[in-house]
Amino acid sequence: MEPIKPPMSVHVRDIQNFARLALGLTEGSQMIWSFKHKSSNILAFFTAYMYWDGDIPILAYTEADFDDNKPFLAYKSDSPKGEEWQFSDEADDTRFKYASIINVKNLPDAFAKSIEGDFPDAPDPVLTELQDAKSLARVLLTLSMRDGNVFPLWHFRRGDRHILGNCIPFEHYYDSDALPIFFYIATMSPPSGPFLKYLAAKPHGERLEFTNAATDAKYFYTKVIDVINFPLFPK
Repeated sequence: MEPIKPPMSVHVRDIQNFARLALGLTEGSQMIWSFKHKSSNILAFFTAYMYWDGDIPILAYTEADFDDNKPFLAYKSDSPKGEEWQFSDEADDTRFKYASIINVKNLPDAFAKSIEGDFPDAPDPVLTELQDAKSLARVLLTLSMRDGNVFPLWHFRRGDRHILGNCIPFEHYYDSDALPIFFYIATMSPPSGPFLKYLAAKPHGERLEFTNAATDAKYFYTKVIDVINFPLFPK
């Protein structure tokens, strides 16, 4: 059997961003891996991108201390005072969405290598810089209406610029499985809230702002995830 290739790791800045990524604006639940790596307690879960040839597995992770007797991560994004998260020993409060935390005794070597940044290089996506955040919102709104998917917006630094965007696969491109296009904007300041809130309706036309919660059902929301680095985006 060939050795398992390490997944690409994405280091999420903190537990609040991690909870938002795993549970914010989603219908299903997540299984979160909990393990020790060197001196850190790590929480991680899998996602994947359809890419040029095949898929790229992504291990999103963050460092967090928690009580083993509270094996659920609870999260809600529609509180008037902003998003809320907590570790819990129960999963029956319908106001929250929950992820189950699985305690891993022996970590596969591929995961340890991933956390250490030792994973295969991926070919670059097609970078497409957009004019403004409204154009970015239109991309995500269209995909949500067409496929039902609400893609997160990754936020990270490149030099003195703040990058906000996501990699969108367009399937069946010539001999490739997909054409991965990274739609993004580059600004000198970070997003001012953890959610992008967007509406295009009479009488005001387009309205967009960053906000602390997703509370108004007539708006389209997508979550902003602050990460230390996003390896798919070229340096």
